[in-house]
Amino acid sequence: MGAQKVTVDQAAECLSLLEGASGAMTAASIAERLGLSGCRETQRRHVRAIIEHLRDGACKIVAAADGYWLTEDEKAWRDYQSSRQIDAKRILGVTGKRKKESDRASSGQKQLFRIGGGRGGYGSN
Repeated sequence: MGAQKVTVDQAAECLSLLEGASGAMTAASIAERLGLSGCRETQRRHVRAIIEHLRDGACKIVAAADGYWLTEDEKAWRDYQSSRQIDAKRILGVTGKRKKESDRASSGQKQLFRIGGGRGGYGSN
């Protein structure tokens, strides 16, 4: 599945929605207001792409369970950025651990079924 295409108009309208919101806006409500097509998950991915595009343009958009909101509070923005870095490090740690376990398991299988001589493998005397 390819990356969602973000138009300048979509980004501007989304930013306008967030600027005028009295609180957090969910991806579903943003998608509805922008008139995005597709199933719910496609709409959510498109909204995430728009939000990422706006963040790349230096908009301070925070995400939480209750939705997205625009902030001018530097501390809130730093805290959000820090939490994203911590999440990324946690995900990388889990991924690394799983890879090591997978490599260890597959190397054990290779030793067990090694063909042609060597110690302890299939075909050894």
